[in-house]
Amino acid sequence: MPITLHIVQETPSTMAVARELLAAGDATTQAVLAETQTAGRGRLGRVWQTFRAPYSMACTYIVRQPCAHLPLLAALAVHEAVVAEFPTAALTVKWPNDVLLNNKKICGVLCEGLNERQFLVGVGLNLQPPPEGLPESFVGGFIGSNEGAKIWAERIGACLFNNLALYNTQGWSAFNNAYSQACSTFGQHIKWLGAEGTTELTGLARGLNQQGHLELVADDGTVHIIHSGEIIAQSAGTSAHPKIIAP
Repeated sequence: MPITLHIVQETPSTMAVARELLAAGDATTQAVLAETQTAGRGRLGRVWQTFRAPYSMACTYIVRQPCAHLPLLAALAVHEAVVAEFPTAALTVKWPNDVLLNNKKICGVLCEGLNERQFLVGVGLNLQPPPEGLPESFVGGFIGSNEGAKIWAERIGACLFNNLALYNTQGWSAFNNAYSQACSTFGQHIKWLGAEGTTELTGLARGLNQQGHLELVADDGTVHIIHSGEIIAQSAGTSAHPKIIAP
């Protein structure tokens, strides 16, 4: 079933438009899609490079239910939507919610909570390179689709809201295996950088705890629960089957 989209021609941020709709009492809009987004944001305060439609999709989904695993569910929704159209694509998720194609980032997800029952999920998806070329600083990838941003916003939204409905009845246990299969971080020897690079650890990314946080077995054998920060994969882990802690 198509989702209820609010489409704007140009805005600095689809998240800002979504906040305005909620503040005005909107109870039906499920997503805000921009033809052009001029000031997109990514995780950790970074800038997200948004190409104008139809070369990328900039969309914010409005979630009206609590979900402790929302960043993971959002990444999984993107993964599901893309794999459905490109089943042989080498698509993976980098914990917690980056989506990669051939190890290049094609999608970023930013989740923000407004209150206990209202959340915003910003999704930026690269569709195809613009004809004018790419900025020198750009290191991401594209899924290679010439379909419009609206189609992709609806596809991803359908996956996200279907997942949320299932989560509401079955919890994270319904998704743990799918996420673990999609996530390329598990089983990798990684470097973790904390906020502003003030903390650094290296070790094996073992899996998830019940809250969806990453368990890192450091090189000295201690176990650390990683809530946020920057993950840098270094090499494959020693185990072909990393331990996944299922909620």
